[in-house]
Amino acid sequence: MERMDVCTPRKGNDGKTRWLKIGAAFPAKSGNGWNIVFDALPLPDAEGRCSVSLFEPKPRDEQPRQQSNGYGRNDAPSRDINDEIPF
Repeated sequence: MERMDVCTPRKGNDGKTRWLKIGAAFPAKSGNGWNIVFDALPLPDAEGRCSVSLFEPKPRDEQPRQQSNGYGRNDAPSRDINDEIPF
């Protein structure tokens, strides 16, 4: 096992639990334990507890594509805009 996805549970509007990937875990080089890298931090639940679970990563072709928020690489503004200010 090379790595695991670090996921945190979130309740959806429909009441179902969704797992949000927030990082990755790798076996430590020493062979003892895991190194966990967080891209985001888990939020506490109603009882004030933060929890994460480790899941085997899905193959890349099965992972859903993330929707763009307008700031992705392909959404960059065009470079052919004339920004010259005439004063």
